[in-house]
Amino acid sequence: MNKVTHFFATLGLACGLALPASVAHAGWYEVNNYVGTVGQSPVHVSLQTFGYINRGEAAQWRVAGSYYDDAHRTPIHLSGQRQPDGKMVLCEAALPTVCPMTLTFHAGGAAGQWQDDKNTWPIVLKSVGQLDDTKDAHLRGIVEVPMWHHTKSHLLLGVYQSTAACPLSMRHLRLINKRTGRIDRDIPLACDAGMIMTEIYSNVSAAHNERQVTVGFQGGKMGLFKVITVEKRAAIQK
Repeated sequence: MNKVTHFFATLGLACGLALPASVAHAGWYEVNNYVGTVGQSPVHVSLQTFGYINRGEAAQWRVAGSYYDDAHRTPIHLSGQRQPDGKMVLCEAALPTVCPMTLTFHAGGAAGQWQDDKNTWPIVLKSVGQLDDTKDAHLRGIVEVPMWHHTKSHLLLGVYQSTAACPLSMRHLRLINKRTGRIDRDIPLACDAGMIMTEIYSNVSAAHNERQVTVGFQGGKMGLFKVITVEKRAAIQK
């Protein structure tokens, strides 16, 4: 679901109606980024909450997220719930019947554990960045969002920045080589990229082939989706 279709659903309007382009710019992203460890493994974690967009509804407690182990660099899709006391319980898409992660938050980050039937590992996270466009739009620190979509060779990081001319959008798509960890490409993007899908991690998705991705942009009546070539053919053949 993108921002425009959620707006329709909230108002109870027919999905076939059109909204003015300005309505599509209403913000609701609440995203926090962390670095730390799960057990001995260094990780990057990004979590999105929905307290603003779904305030007063059961869905205000929902959490979406994406994290990756620094050694393997394959994004793991997270979903879960916040508790009234602030604790989060998070599930991994690869483990649909198990929700192994629990987190309790403090001023500088979070702590908790990853647990399944066989293993228990401590989680220690430090806050490194925040994106919030629900009220007074702002960025703090490093906001590199690991997109759920990735290629065989690369982790895709959406790099969010803000300037007077282009407030709060994904200005770069960074390709991180899964094997080496190096930045193989840093693709500049036009203003308003990466701000259309409800879950921020869905703003980059699959395209016609592995060498291309689709990026969502604010604009028009229902948003715009552009196909971008990210990998040369030789990279796929490695």
